[in-house]
Amino acid sequence: MRPGRADVVAEQLLDLVLDGTFPIGGPLPSESDLAVRFGVSRLTVREAIRSLVPTRVLDVQQGRSTLVNPTSLWSPLDGRLLLARSRAGADPLLLPRRLMEARRAVEVAIVELAAVRRQEPHLERLRALHQQMLEGHAREDAAAAAEADLAFHAALFDAADNVFLDALFEPLSSALRAMRRETSAVRDFRSHALDRHAAILRAVEAGDPVQARAAMEAHLQQTEEDVEHYLDPAGSAAGR
Repeated sequence: MRPGRADVVAEQLLDLVLDGTFPIGGPLPSESDLAVRFGVSRLTVREAIRSLVPTRVLDVQQGRSTLVNPTSLWSPLDGRLLLARSRAGADPLLLPRRLMEARRAVEVAIVELAAVRRQEPHLERLRALHQQMLEGHAREDAAAAAEADLAFHAALFDAADNVFLDALFEPLSSALRAMRRETSAVRDFRSHALDRHAAILRAVEAGDPVQARAAMEAHLQQTEEDVEHYLDPAGSAAGR
């Protein structure tokens, strides 16, 4: 389904906040000025602004100018905002580290269950996705490798078959996707991930929850080390 005009304007407006056109702490232009800028009606602009309220990027007050909130107030669960919020903080790796803590809390349990409950269709899916990761890496298609990586982890959730753990992790999916796209641009990062995913796959194939747990813990530890090593103080991936 194609996005509506208000959705398109909301994305354009957010881009202008993220690139500094509309600075943190400052007011947005009037609805009339924004309508002219985007070539839409004032009503469409108003709907676009309201749609961004859940992200807490904007402070909308009746009868007053809409302000751009400090990044510390922005939603940490919106993948579009994760990196921008991280870069604006005193410690640009604080939020990525917190995301890793959340992943450990859920994904280690998930892979143990997956090793016990997986069926042959789950294994076939995991093997196919690991192969897609290999192929994307080989042709330097970072986006394809990242998508296969994300799908591999989703397949582990499917194999674990626990709707409550699914519900716990779902709010993090957008932030994880944003971070994975950033880190997958680094070739060594992808290479390390391939090795760790292969170990996870072997343990799940063997139906060994102890080995699966160890493999996932090693993967997440490697990921954390790579984030520390390959993301510079400004939070941008270094093309090593």
